[in-house]
Amino acid sequence: MTFSNPGRYFLLASLAFLAGCSTIQDTAAQINPFVLLEEEDPERPPEDERVSILSFEQSLQADPDAAATPVELPTAYRNTIWAQPDGYPTHAMQHTQATGNLDVLFRNRFGEGSDRSSRINARPVFADGRVYAMDGRGRVFALDPESGSQIWEARLRSGFRNDRTTFGGGLAFDGGRLFAHNGNRFIAALDAATGAEIWRTESLTPFHSAPTAVNGMIFVSTDDNELYAIEQDSGDIVWNHQGISEPARLLTSPSAAVLGETVVVPYASGELVALRIQNGNPIWTDALTRTGGLTPISAINDVAGSPVIVDDFVYAMSHSGILAAFNLRTGERLWTQPAGGLHAPWVAGNYLFLVTSDGEVVCVERVTGAIQWITQLQQFESERRRRDRIAWSGPIMAGGRLVLAGSHGRAVILSAIDGSIQRDVNLGGPVFVAPIIVNETIYVVTDEARLVALR
Repeated sequence: MTFSNPGRYFLLASLAFLAGCSTIQDTAAQINPFVLLEEEDPERPPEDERVSILSFEQSLQADPDAAATPVELPTAYRNTIWAQPDGYPTHAMQHTQATGNLDVLFRNRFGEGSDRSSRINARPVFADGRVYAMDGRGRVFALDPESGSQIWEARLRSGFRNDRTTFGGGLAFDGGRLFAHNGNRFIAALDAATGAEIWRTESLTPFHSAPTAVNGMIFVSTDDNELYAIEQDSGDIVWNHQGISEPARLLTSPSAAVLGETVVVPYASGELVALRIQNGNPIWTDALTRTGGLTPISAINDVAGSPVIVDDFVYAMSHSGILAAFNLRTGERLWTQPAGGLHAPWVAGNYLFLVTSDGEVVCVERVTGAIQWITQLQQFESERRRRDRIAWSGPIMAGGRLVLAGSHGRAVILSAIDGSIQRDVNLGGPVFVAPIIVNETIYVVTDEARLVALR
């Protein structure tokens, strides 16, 4: 699958194709192939005469009845751990507390940033009083949460001669061990105290999704949409599930969500599959795909953000433009909205908070699907010339506020009640990985391999 050259669209169909990109804007295009690298065109009409073809497709609209009811958040709590890529195994973090002003506490470089042959793509995790992060070379670091200083470093070297690039990767913590892969054809268990490798398990194709580690098992999928269930103690593969093969995917690392005896898996094909943890047998499957779109956006159906499980509900969003709620037990689709994005929704009480690929932050009533409010974030670094599109990562919740990080090197803070923008913060470098929050402190990994803390 290819696209014509006028806008130089970057399609993430293979790792080899990615190796030629180097700029910040190239990185945004690698994560989302429809971030346009705009060039000067003498024949391009004036901005006030241009009409986006996106306007002909469905768009999000706030529901007047929902908007008339004030957002009520649950009581905030102080979380002391962020062990999985999306927090807890269910990915439902609820109302995490932060009472500070969210000023920069420190910025500390811990490794090498993204370049032509590697990308930082792993979200950091926090456990046992340490931040664990991965740099652009696929090395794992244990960092002090108060200063960002290095405690230990582990190099994940591949035994395959062709594994020279590190696109993708992920970290998860459970039972004193860190489970990590850097987008190559193996996943390793490390001693979280020292970084020493305990075991590694190889696969025929590169691992792609971030791992989820819970109840003695690890769930992680490969580049060809095959999910592995791996035993934490031994590294043995217990079972596997093959999704529909899809050569075109986005450079994100979603992870499976787990509740009880069910694991919900996102695939690049747009499939969302619920499986039994014991044996991998399917419970239900759905496809978050769109057809008949007016733009190439519908060509990429990847469920690029992690699904979220709350009670008997599953929430998931595809890049192609479907946000949907499902019954966890039956797979019945309860409602949909025409929203597409690259990151997991954040659940707090009766609401979902999410950011779309167009930079809209949206509050959705999670039971009915009604939209409470929509806030448009800055879309371009140069709004007047509409150049250098900004990729937004997040949101996370911090004491009634939503925090998102941008590829232009700034974080924005909004009210979760009404979506009003309160302030922004200089992060000191571009960000393409969603932040995390622990102990009322927000941790952000920049594309230059700096750990930034806000408190």
